[in-house]
Amino acid sequence: MKWTVGKLIKRATEILRERGIKSARLDAELLLAHSLGFKDRIKLYTEFERPLTEEEVENYRQLIKRRAKGEPVAYLTGEKEFFGFTFKVQKGVLIPRPETELLVEVVYDYLKDKEDKTIVDVGTGSGCIILTLYKLLGDKHRYIGTDISSIALKVANENKELLGCNNVEIVKMDLLKEINYPVDVIVSNPPYIPFGDKKLDKEVLKYEPAVALFGGKSGLEIVERLIGESAKKLSSNGFFAIEIGKGQSKGVKKLLEKAGFRNIKLHKDLAGVERVISAERG
Repeated sequence: MKWTVGKLIKRATEILRERGIKSARLDAELLLAHSLGFKDRIKLYTEFERPLTEEEVENYRQLIKRRAKGEPVAYLTGEKEFFGFTFKVQKGVLIPRPETELLVEVVYDYLKDKEDKTIVDVGTGSGCIILTLYKLLGDKHRYIGTDISSIALKVANENKELLGCNNVEIVKMDLLKEINYPVDVIVSNPPYIPFGDKKLDKEVLKYEPAVALFGGKSGLEIVERLIGESAKKLSSNGFFAIEIGKGQSKGVKKLLEKAGFRNIKLHKDLAGVERVISAERG
């Protein structure tokens, strides 16, 4: 059988559906576009009848095999779109999520009319939060991304170069431990999933870094530490915003109140989940 772009997408979609992949068609297209070196999967439709070489078919077959076993598309392609920008990702680095875009929006709304603020993104991962803020706001602020993972720091620096964010500092650090200067904004998508969470997607559990996912038995151990450190490091009236998990808003609100934060606000994502909580230092 002579494989064309269209026939191969159809067969790959069938294979992925049989393996229970919900986004089978989209994944099949994204992986073929990547395999063929297309910048946009839409190009597949202009070349639907294009015959493929044996090498092209085999390269694609290997990607589909890995996807069928549950390996995330972003790790297979080495990239993920976030807020309209393309970020490099690899195993060992959390894949940027659409819901995290809300966190960027909340911080952007706070900063858009301000200047000369120092912003720290704790647990920067791929750098998607701090680098996106830089792209949206420009050089009028100081930007710092911290992470404890060497792999994350490597990828964040690659994305910094890729996106032309030379003025963003990427630093190895455990939360805010070595911050010894005034900070105006602290933003974070910290580990907030409780150990043993049975609702967690098996694909995420198997392939994504545990250090970026799990926040202890309650899910709030890292969050509590971060709130405590932020209360000490933030300047007067400094702004704090983090992503949280479903059902955690009450617990996090109590932690913020206990630490002396005020003007606490909850922000819902498109699914109606209280996904981001922001506050100001008292």
